[in-house]
Amino acid sequence: MTRDDILQAVQNADPVRERRCTGFDFSGKDLSATLFERCDFSHANLEGADLTDTQFIGCNFERSAMNKCVARNTGFLECRLERVAMADTALENVSWIKCNIQALALVRCHLNFVTFANCELERVLFDDSHLEKVTLASCRTGALSFARSTLERTSLLECDLKKADFRGASFNTVVMVKSVLAGQSFAGQSMNNVQFIGADLTGCDFSGAELKQVNFQQSKLTESTFKNAKTSGALFVDAQMGGAHFEDASLRQALFNGAQAADCRFDRADLYQTNWTRAKLPRSSLRNCELTYADFSHALLDEADFQGSTLYRTKLHQASDRGTRFSDRARALESDPELLAAERWQPSS
Repeated sequence: MTRDDILQAVQNADPVRERRCTGFDFSGKDLSATLFERCDFSHANLEGADLTDTQFIGCNFERSAMNKCVARNTGFLECRLERVAMADTALENVSWIKCNIQALALVRCHLNFVTFANCELERVLFDDSHLEKVTLASCRTGALSFARSTLERTSLLECDLKKADFRGASFNTVVMVKSVLAGQSFAGQSMNNVQFIGADLTGCDFSGAELKQVNFQQSKLTESTFKNAKTSGALFVDAQMGGAHFEDASLRQALFNGAQAADCRFDRADLYQTNWTRAKLPRSSLRNCELTYADFSHALLDEADFQGSTLYRTKLHQASDRGTRFSDRARALESDPELLAAERWQPSS
């Protein structure tokens, strides 16, 4: 079929199957509401083409130009995309399912309700784009770039993002549950309502970051850095954070319940009204901290250093403190006998 034959099939609402469209010029053409199955679009020009309600199944896009196309309710199933340019495009309700994507440029794009599921993603660029309600789920990921992008109501689920570039990106209501981000730097960046539950954040840098309602529950934060970070309502419940650095951080009312925090440094941090129930902080340094109303009930504080810290009405109920150094312990609240009796109460047989 020639290019004109393809366009005529589109006008007739006929499906196009197993056609070679290599090098065809579809720029600015109407390809909407059409099923393309096992077609080859390599080196084709689809810039500005209307792909509204179009479905591509098993198609090949190699070095295809798709900049500024109209992509609305568009689907790609089991397609192959290699070195495809799709810049300056508004994508709405677009899905890539079981696709092999090797180099796709989605720069300066607005992505709304876009899904990548069970795909192989390598060298996908979202630079300078706005991602809203975008989902990456069960994808094998290589080098991805979100540089200077805005991620809003976006989910990156169980993805390997060690090679991703997040420089200059901002995050608002983002889910990265069980994703691998070890070694990433988010220094100085803004995060609002980000869920890192169960994520691998080993060695990550959050220095100077603005972290509002960020959830690190059950995440791996070993050797991570939060120096000078500012948090509000942060959750570190059951996190593994041995050797992490929190010097000069603002962590007011943060929850560290059950955290594994051996050998951490919190010097000069604002830890006002934080909760450390059953946390383990052996050998950690909390010198010159604000710990007013903090709760260390049942915490392990062996050989920790609290010298210079404010401990006004800080709870030390049943805390283990072998070799722990204090300078303001007189103002702390020691074990409560009535609470201890209630904790140990068991119904009579």
